[in-house]
Amino acid sequence: MRLSIAILTMAALGTGANLNAQVSGDNAFMIGDYVEVGIFEAGYEGAPIDTSIATHARGTFDRLGFIANPAADGWVEYNGDFYIPGSPESGFGIGFTRAGVDYDYGNNAVGLFEIPGEITSYYSTVDSIIVDWEGMPIGDSILVKLKYTLKKDEHFYRTFIEFDNVGSETYSDVYYYRTLDPDNNQELGWGYATTNTIVSQSEMADDSVIVSAVSISAWTSIMLFEAYGPEWKGYTGGFANRDASEMWDGAGSLTGTEGYTNFADQAIGITLKIATLPPGRKKVESEVYSFATAFKGDIVYEDEPIDTDGLNEHDIDFNLYPNPNTGDIVDLQITGEFVYSIVDLKGSIVLNGQGNGYTQIDLKSIEKGIYIINIRQNGANATEKLIIR
Repeated sequence: MRLSIAILTMAALGTGANLNAQVSGDNAFMIGDYVEVGIFEAGYEGAPIDTSIATHARGTFDRLGFIANPAADGWVEYNGDFYIPGSPESGFGIGFTRAGVDYDYGNNAVGLFEIPGEITSYYSTVDSIIVDWEGMPIGDSILVKLKYTLKKDEHFYRTFIEFDNVGSETYSDVYYYRTLDPDNNQELGWGYATTNTIVSQSEMADDSVIVSAVSISAWTSIMLFEAYGPEWKGYTGGFANRDASEMWDGAGSLTGTEGYTNFADQAIGITLKIATLPPGRKKVESEVYSFATAFKGDIVYEDEPIDTDGLNEHDIDFNLYPNPNTGDIVDLQITGEFVYSIVDLKGSIVLNGQGNGYTQIDLKSIEKGIYIINIRQNGANATEKLIIR
């Protein structure tokens, strides 16, 4: 699914306390009304529990993968973690061909960390939480960018994927995959099997891709991967799946046939394929691909630009440049009097001040990194990410 988005500004930044409360070391937590997700430093769902962060995590691994309360009953009947209590087969990976040789790399909760990377930023807005992760295999030049977005009152969260070729070689058959052994409701029923179905496959009736895992013990739990576009394929089967092209093709022990269903303790997943990734430029300028992890069967996933989780909605007209910045001077173009504060990702204010009209802000006292600049004017707020390199 191609979505043109500009994720730079936010409606309002959560307070410093709230921002700090959902970041723990190198991990981040997205805590919504009905969905809770822990993003580990390696980029997949499965962050070590932090007792200072209130979650409904359960299981024997002391970490939060992702859980949901689709009944919206105050977390009485809730589902997850979706890779517990069996082996924590939850993760993502990439595959590609370079100079005629096929490569596969994966990051997975079983301990696989073949794509070195880290969480680069975390935002909390009035209605949404956004976590960015970036990584790149050692010896290659494909930069993998993941953006997790959770709108706090929804029953699903989205993952946005972008590849940047920062090297000089051309890559072909570039894949991204998300694989999971769902194990829905296992703490309740302790039966490892789920009913896994290829509900819809791209290039069939339409280009929607829906793969579901359903458990009925002790209540019905529905978990889905959803995407839209011919670049996507869904699959089920196998367990420790690591071959990206097999996932795309539904080959080996995997199946990608629309309508196929199987009651088994097996993996489900979704795969993106890009035919060619040339050097020296981004895969698609100003575009990314996305899929949704949903916990209800009535999610409408349309091939249209979406409201990007409360971003780009503020009442103050301003320009901030250059951004990214080298740590020198940033120009803030705005009409009228205003106050500002620059906040680090731990919620601490590192610089604040005020201005009237065009203002230059001296950044020399701030270390390199990612910050949030919050602007207040006549009771209105606007927030933008500020990168200092």
